[in-house]
Amino acid sequence: MNSPALIPVEFSDAAHAYQRILELEQELQRVKSEAHTVQTRLQYLINQVQEGVVLVDGQGHVALLNEHFCALWELPEPAAYWLGRPWQELAAAMLRLVADVPAFERRIHELRTKGEPVFNELIDLNDGRILERDFVPGLSVNELGARSMTRVRDVTEYHRATEQLRAVASIPGQNPNPIFRIDAEGQVLYNNPAAGALHASLNETDQARLLTKAQRLAAAALAQNAPWQVDIPVGSSFYAVFVMPFPEEGYVNLYLVNMTKRVLAEQELSHARDEAEAAVRARENFLANMSHEIRTPMNGVLGMAAQLAKTRLDARQQEFLRVIRSSGQHLLSIINDVLDMAKITSGKLEFEQTAFNLCDSMAEALQPLMHQAQEKGITVSGTPLKASCPLPWVMGDPYRLNQVLINLMANAVKFTDRGGHIDVAGRQLEETPETLTVEFSVSDTGIGIPAEQQQRIFEGFTQAYADTTRRFGGSGLGLSISRAIVEQLGGVLVVESEPDKGSTFRFRLTLPRATPVSPAALAPAFNTGLLQGKRVLLVEDNEVNRDVARMLLEEWGVVVVEAENGQEGVEKYQQQHYDAVLMDIQMPGMSGLDATAIIRQLPDAAKARVPILALTANAFRADNAKYLAAGMNDCLTKPFEEADLYRALEKLMGSGALSVPTTYDLTKLRALAHGRESFVLKIIRSFLSNVPGSLLQLEAAAASGDWEQVAAIVHHIKPGVESLGVRDVAAVMQQLEQHIPAANAEAGPSHAAVARLVAQLKRAVQELPRELPAE
Repeated sequence: MNSPALIPVEFSDAAHAYQRILELEQELQRVKSEAHTVQTRLQYLINQVQEGVVLVDGQGHVALLNEHFCALWELPEPAAYWLGRPWQELAAAMLRLVADVPAFERRIHELRTKGEPVFNELIDLNDGRILERDFVPGLSVNELGARSMTRVRDVTEYHRATEQLRAVASIPGQNPNPIFRIDAEGQVLYNNPAAGALHASLNETDQARLLTKAQRLAAAALAQNAPWQVDIPVGSSFYAVFVMPFPEEGYVNLYLVNMTKRVLAEQELSHARDEAEAAVRARENFLANMSHEIRTPMNGVLGMAAQLAKTRLDARQQEFLRVIRSSGQHLLSIINDVLDMAKITSGKLEFEQTAFNLCDSMAEALQPLMHQAQEKGITVSGTPLKASCPLPWVMGDPYRLNQVLINLMANAVKFTDRGGHIDVAGRQLEETPETLTVEFSVSDTGIGIPAEQQQRIFEGFTQAYADTTRRFGGSGLGLSISRAIVEQLGGVLVVESEPDKGSTFRFRLTLPRATPVSPAALAPAFNTGLLQGKRVLLVEDNEVNRDVARMLLEEWGVVVVEAENGQEGVEKYQQQHYDAVLMDIQMPGMSGLDATAIIRQLPDAAKARVPILALTANAFRADNAKYLAAGMNDCLTKPFEEADLYRALEKLMGSGALSVPTTYDLTKLRALAHGRESFVLKIIRSFLSNVPGSLLQLEAAAASGDWEQVAAIVHHIKPGVESLGVRDVAAVMQQLEQHIPAANAEAGPSHAAVARLVAQLKRAVQELPRELPAE
């Protein structure tokens, strides 16, 4: 039997050692299990990070690597492949994407050698991306034995955005224009260098003014929450200020742009424009006065000559009378040429639009000149337009077209000696259903024009030879006026000439076709007896012109009462009934316009609507429009032919103007309604309801000198006035809507002129409530 005491000592020690080995193996398994768990958890965690992460152990092997790191560096192998491999092998695989390989390698060596942490270091890749790196050495992760960690992230978009923001942020500083930022309390939060330079260039007073103005602009912009622009003076300069509010941020940016050069240029252009307009006004005033001063006595000369021609004269007296009338007409033609030239240079040459027979009109105009040529011993031949144009009816201004042909024919007669020849031809070139293209030419065998002078003859007050006026007479304006007329009608006037052999002038025009008018409409009978027994008030300050008009009117059986000025004319008109008034314009004291305004405002509606014919020595049509707007029914320019005066009065009588007409015409409105009477009544009721208030606003605007408001109100009521066919107000509304007085005009005349027009419009419209209800 064995005894425990007999067990050998060696066996006991071995057993303990074996037991210890088992325990150590178990501990090792536990540690390995824990390490694996830690590694697994850490791997899981870093795989969730949106950065590339790599851990390197003390022996320089890759201890941990996530998939994002492989993706950033575009590594073909998965993360597990790199575990346990030397970090140099991993670095070598990364080099193929690096933009600057030598620099990258040097930097890795520096990081490993120095052992210092680095954060946010940029790495440029050759595909344009930018990575950001953090390197943390001296790390101690017992379970993994890691000694360093590198993190990498893609910052390409962030970096680009940052660069853009940096560039944008630098714009204010680089901007050569001043920029200020001001908060709601008026504090300057920022100013760029240009703004600082501007501020430094100003004296203290101007600095304070600039700051105050900027603070007010900022406060207004924040209050209104809207960007806006204003021009301000800054010192001796001018700036456009663009104000941009940022209400959420509580500040306003003010962007200033120097516009001094532009302002000064505009000011110079405006001191120049004002001077030019003043010069034009002075010239027009001079010409108007000259026209008046010359035409007024010319009316007496030619009028009395016409009366003298009706008396019994012997042959010698008739020749004297012929010279008087011829000289008067020649002087009148020169006056007309000068006025036409003035109209051309100011762009105010007027053109009528009427239907006429082009062939008949021009043949009639040339007839007196053909007689002159024959009397001078010049033979004349011609080709009438009707030979090539069976339907020569066109729409245009027969007077202006005749004026061109007369000027050319008059020159041919003037510059062709006895025994010479003139040929006048008209021919059709083209035709369409809407237009007619014709050419007229005048050829002569006269003195001719040198080639170097052929363009100068079309300049105003210019003739081919220095002694032309002395030898042949004339003003040197005919060809200039003719070319201007032709060009304004869209045509061309040219000359072909050779000294001592003659000249040919030709022009071509394209004119709109017109429907033929019956001969009866073209030539109404003269002295039909319609004026017999009518009472006419003649208001004229010139005694000779009163005599001329009275003689003509009394021949037609008209009872004439004379007044020497506007004041006397108004007084006589109020004393008794008259069927018409002949009103001179320029008179001492009360002018014809003022007298007309008073008559139009008389309480008696019938007397207020009497036909008034303006007798004016001013030949500008723009003035005629002014006379019509003032309440006159028609205009007649002195000197006038007796047939023109008769037909002007007959026209007023024939239209029923001498009776008491209605003040409206619903023809246009009824046509628009297409038989719907309810529509007509609706428009009438709306007009009667709304217009009185508009008239009160119009009067208030005119009284306060608010010309823009005057124009706006007239523009508002104009459609209603036109739809109801309100008579005799079209010219008034045009004056009020488009020709309001300038802001710098003198207050007195401007207010008086507008008040007169407003009163006339108001009176015409106020008649409607008395007449329209009958509808």
